[in-house]
Amino acid sequence: MATEMTTQASSRFGVKRLAWIIGSAIFVGLCLRVAFAATPKIVTDLSNVIALSLAFAGLVVLTHYLGLLSLGQGAFVGVGAYAALHVVNDFGAPVLWMPLAGLIAGTLVGAVVAIPSLRLPKAYLALLTLSLGVAFPIILKQVDGNLPVTLDGEFIAPSWTGIAENDEHIWELFLVAAYASIAIFLVQGLLRGPIGRAFIASRDQPEAARAFGIPVYRLRLFGVALSGGMAGLAGGLLMVPTNFNDYTHFPEELSIKMFALAMAFGGSRLISAVPGALVLIFLPVWLIDRNWVVEYGWVGFVKSEGFIYAALLLATAYLTKGRGFMSLFESRAPKPTLKPSNRRVTSVVRGLVELDTQLGELEGLVAKQSDSRSREETND
Repeated sequence: MATEMTTQASSRFGVKRLAWIIGSAIFVGLCLRVAFAATPKIVTDLSNVIALSLAFAGLVVLTHYLGLLSLGQGAFVGVGAYAALHVVNDFGAPVLWMPLAGLIAGTLVGAVVAIPSLRLPKAYLALLTLSLGVAFPIILKQVDGNLPVTLDGEFIAPSWTGIAENDEHIWELFLVAAYASIAIFLVQGLLRGPIGRAFIASRDQPEAARAFGIPVYRLRLFGVALSGGMAGLAGGLLMVPTNFNDYTHFPEELSIKMFALAMAFGGSRLISAVPGALVLIFLPVWLIDRNWVVEYGWVGFVKSEGFIYAALLLATAYLTKGRGFMSLFESRAPKPTLKPSNRRVTSVVRGLVELDTQLGELEGLVAKQSDSRSREETND
């Protein structure tokens, strides 16, 4: 029986692996097609989508695996963009390594925010990150000023790529995709292991997890820092196709939009972060192309970006019971119960059950003897 279940599990794993390989090959082919055939504006928007998918993946880690809420993910993205830009302009770091500066900055800021808030109820993390999201554009305006800060560097494709010098947007897309793919692969592997199971245990039963020796506070601190690092890496990658930074890129409503899209397209896998990034980047472009943003009255209200977000959240609540649309594509088959195949374990369990039965019978005999003695004493 156990052998058959193991064979079925391995066959299912092989099918899933084949499906992921085919899907990845199709995605790579689509990216190549878009990179070489689409306009530079579309390629730049696609690069931004791939970069922001990391920030949405960080929200997946917080909401699904830890049960925490962050309303300032846009601020972490801005922190990463600021650090990536200035590490090149002020310290002369190579432009190819500047996204790592965003990763480090986002991780540090996430840890600084998490240390005081996680000692309090979960709502304090949402409130503190919301405050950070509101304050960040003001702070960035005071630090960098009103004018945009441009990047002192260029992303020139190597000669072996065959990409022309005026097609730097294609090379920038490949760089962003490479960074994002490696990050998603590493984080997904981390979540499939013991750390991911410990995350879920600390989310569902924190007291029981503490009783089993799981450091719940440290796990949550690590999770918030990981989410902030992923958002910071996304901000650093945004500087690759954009090449300049401005405080208007990270308004306070950016964090609210990201949180709403993370709730709408939520799921247990990091791949569920891609639809949210697509909507965040391409929805405003789609509305502007149709001149819907300039219409007023009830018609303009229905066609507005805010109304579309609200309708999306309502549809999520009614159709998916708040789990998110991407959760509909996840298999939720019940896990089979396996019987112990070790004969020694089975014999020990049976012996313990028989011993418990004999002890119960012995207690019954002792109780009967004590009752009979008490009756004889009363008759005497």
